Amino acid sequence: MEMVNKGVEMIFELIQNDFRAIDFSAKKNHGKIRNSIGFLNGLHLLNLSGNTFTSNIPQSLANLTNLESLDLSRNQLSGQIPRDLGSLSFFSVMNFSHKNLQGPIPRGTQFQRHNCSVFVGNLKLYGLEDVCGETHHVPNRTPQEAEDLSESEEQVISWILG
Repeated sequence: MEMVNKGVEMIFELIQNDFRAIDFSAKKNHGKIRNSIGFLNGLHLLNLSGNTFTSNIPQSLANLTNLESLDLSRNQLSGQIPRDLGSLSFFSVMNFSHKNLQGPIPRGTQFQRHNCSVFVGNLKLYGLEDVCGETHHVPNRTPQEAEDLSESEEQVISWILG
């Protein structure tokens, strides 16, 4: 695993996969979060907040089946929230705030059980009506998609937008 901490690049040849908690918050880490983080399947807590990580949230985080707490806030991550993260059964604390995430918040998952504040600062996320009771962003639709909306869907959107 490769990590950059305070401007120094470190390569870890062998990492124990039985770590329970990793807190790299506000350590001036940057670059992308490596997919190899998904091999640390003993993790219960992962805090990577307050760094300058970029790119997407790795899908491999869904391999952390014991994960209870994930804080990725205050980074420069973008892209969508991996749908499979919502299937983690012990996932009880999360923070995805203040990033550049976009797309839908996965439905029917652990994400629906959290306060909407865990998503604040992501102007291109949508599906918040299921979490917050209101819509903060309605995705742009092509003319064809708009025509394909059923009448009941149009009424729901009109009702939400008031």
